[in-house]
Amino acid sequence: MALSSNLESPLVLLGLGAARTLPLAWSIPVFGGPALPFGLRVAVGLGLAGFCYPLLATTPLPGNAAALVVLALRELLVGVVMGLVCACMFRAAEAAGEIVELAGGSELARTTAPTGEGGSSPFGVLFLLLASVVFLEIGGVGHVASALARSYEALPLDASLAVGPRAEPAAWLVIASTAKLIEAAVALAAPVLVALLLADAVLGVLGRAVPGIPVYSAAMPMRTLLGVGAVLLALGGIHLALPGGFRAFFALLESALRGGR
Repeated sequence: MALSSNLESPLVLLGLGAARTLPLAWSIPVFGGPALPFGLRVAVGLGLAGFCYPLLATTPLPGNAAALVVLALRELLVGVVMGLVCACMFRAAEAAGEIVELAGGSELARTTAPTGEGGSSPFGVLFLLLASVVFLEIGGVGHVASALARSYEALPLDASLAVGPRAEPAAWLVIASTAKLIEAAVALAAPVLVALLLADAVLGVLGRAVPGIPVYSAAMPMRTLLGVGAVLLALGGIHLALPGGFRAFFALLESALRGGR
């Protein structure tokens, strides 16, 4: 069925743009994520699609419904991969908080962040909120918008629907992003983990030197207190490390988009 209506064509183009942008509204906490009601998340995705509409306006549409459905699914897949990469540093920060929580000997309590992220630990929420602040400080919204615009240069709507040539770079991007996520989470948690390890060593030496001290009963509250103190002291360093982490993921995405041209 030909799409010849003057109104129908812009709406279809906007819908195809939304298929690429909606996963960003779902994945990136700063864009709302689970914190926003379903309708508002759709509105954010449509707003991003409207930002990209000038890049889509001159694109010829497929002449049949089947090709249009395949194109929409491809756009959705592109958006999911971009959303995964852009959200990786948020997930790394949250994971670092949970690692610290576990290493401190605390029971992994679950709480909800103001960003709407449910089922995270208190330290995970703290690190996630800090990552959200840093994302805004470095102009992360502009970086995402720029990457979104470049994605249409690398993979425009009228590109071939063949999946094979694009599958390998996309798979490489997902694997590399996952590896960097794990690396970033461990790196962010490392200063606190080292402080807790040193505390264990001091308590062990103290227990051997003074056998009468109830080291075991005192160790857990002391480690918890030390863990909180170490986190507070490390927040400044984490705040300095997060911008580099975000830029590394943006650079990874940029590299993949350049390679896709």
